[in-house]
Amino acid sequence: MNSLTVSVIGPYRSGKSTLVNKLQQRKGAEEDVSFFFFKYAGKNVTLIDTPGDMDNPTTLASVLTLSDAIIFCVSPENGVNLQVGEQIIMAGSVGIKQGLICITKADISTAEEIEKLQKQISAIIKGTSMENFEITVVDINNDQSMADIRVKVSNFSYDPENIKKPFKILIDHAFESKGMSVAVGTMPTGKIGIHSEGVIAPAPFTKDISINSIQINQEDVSVAEAGDRVGVSIKGVWPWDLPRGVEIRKKDSFRDINEGEFTVKVIPLYKQEIKDDVKLNLISNWQNVVVTLKNVKRDGNTVTANFVADKNFCFDENDRILLINKDLPIRFLRVVGSVSLK
Repeated sequence: MNSLTVSVIGPYRSGKSTLVNKLQQRKGAEEDVSFFFFKYAGKNVTLIDTPGDMDNPTTLASVLTLSDAIIFCVSPENGVNLQVGEQIIMAGSVGIKQGLICITKADISTAEEIEKLQKQISAIIKGTSMENFEITVVDINNDQSMADIRVKVSNFSYDPENIKKPFKILIDHAFESKGMSVAVGTMPTGKIGIHSEGVIAPAPFTKDISINSIQINQEDVSVAEAGDRVGVSIKGVWPWDLPRGVEIRKKDSFRDINEGEFTVKVIPLYKQEIKDDVKLNLISNWQNVVVTLKNVKRDGNTVTANFVADKNFCFDENDRILLINKDLPIRFLRVVGSVSLK
């Protein structure tokens, strides 16, 4: 179906929510994140508006792990600050390879302020995964400017290989409708149809299920594929058994654990000591677990350690996983690095 999930990120007062409201055609559920949708040139785009408040970076980390691309908003009002730097590092750590950098609030900024910010952004993204992202100036009051952004976003590439991978639905909320539970979430890989069988994970939510109906953007469909944002109805499961972080996956296509061993590619700018008994947040999709490290060994910027998690989490080889030290003050880098599980 040629669908993409695009997260809209940026620091507080960067104008990202205003931009999203101009781009979207249909608004989704709101909690600490908001989901929006637009369709252009045959491509379905789900926009995820992320919180600008970075007191807790784990929500942004979750959104980035499940996104195909990003729109990064920066305004001359705030310029390049600590939040901008941390978000660039976070996006690079999860391997975001396509996106657009939008200079917002152009209508209330001078040409000199915009030019200065362009140069600052070019300097800070040099050598990162965002180095080749286009930097564009946005005027939200100009219809042509908004149309240009839609064109640029719809030109982000879609990987058809994702359809061939085992399906998973990353649930962000659920509700009851006509005696059945409806789970709503993004679908990064795989393909499902009505009556497809799967399993809810991780433990203790584990239960075999069958999908009774499928909606994409509130329209009934018989099939959904990688990239779609879906609502699926399931019998025999209560909505409170489907909290954010629970996933629907193809049976026997993943691991479900609460302890093990991992390797962390540590960000060179992360300066905190990584040692035994340190507690960190492991983020994968909407899953957020606290892990306690044991038997820590470090070789340069590579750390291997055993861990025990405070609850189970599920994953497969296609999942992107981040380690975050969320309890550090915002003046410190809180992104530890990307994780590979053994």
